[in-house]
Amino acid sequence: MNEFLEKDEIISRCENFLREIKDIVSAEVKTDPECKLSEIRVVSKAGKSPKEIVRDIESTLIAFLGAQTDLEKTCVSQIKDERGLLTKAPLKIKGISTCKTQQNLEVKVLLEDSLGRVFEGKAKGAASFKSQVSTTAHATINAIQLCMGNSFVIALDDICNYKIGNIDAISVLVSVLAQGKEEHLLGCALVVNDIYEGASQAVLNAINMCQGGFW
Repeated sequence: MNEFLEKDEIISRCENFLREIKDIVSAEVKTDPECKLSEIRVVSKAGKSPKEIVRDIESTLIAFLGAQTDLEKTCVSQIKDERGLLTKAPLKIKGISTCKTQQNLEVKVLLEDSLGRVFEGKAKGAASFKSQVSTTAHATINAIQLCMGNSFVIALDDICNYKIGNIDAISVLVSVLAQGKEEHLLGCALVVNDIYEGASQAVLNAINMCQGGFW
């Protein structure tokens, strides 16, 4: 193992490599005090048997590390219904940052999953008010896409801001493509702190509709 790689970088790179393996949709890697891999947990589709998944993991790690690695534990959990994947790792907003000039805007959205992993989504647009909302929604979708991998394709169909009572609110309509099927999800959020957080939360609320058995 490359001794110059920091522990967090080793874990991050290993997890990214494992998520590139066909049928693996999420991966968590743990190391021992000597920074050696000690445990791997993955969630995979049911296309391959757990033994085949483990062999793929071993082959990938040999290619990445350049040597055989003894693991104390490799755990493979399989999901039969691929449509349930969006509910397996609920995401929450960890932070939102913006870089705004007179004409242009860049938004970065950080989302955190239940394992503590952080995914950054970026998007650029015009500095107009309407673009601020849509650019934030696109950045949020990009972060979700990084987390979910290639199992789903998520797109922003429409977004609007309005008042309900005397409170500002944002609604988004997103489409999710999976296995040749398309579903439309509607999410809403009140603007509590600022429009950036409101737009991002509206997208997350749309995706979280799946948790109620939508899929």
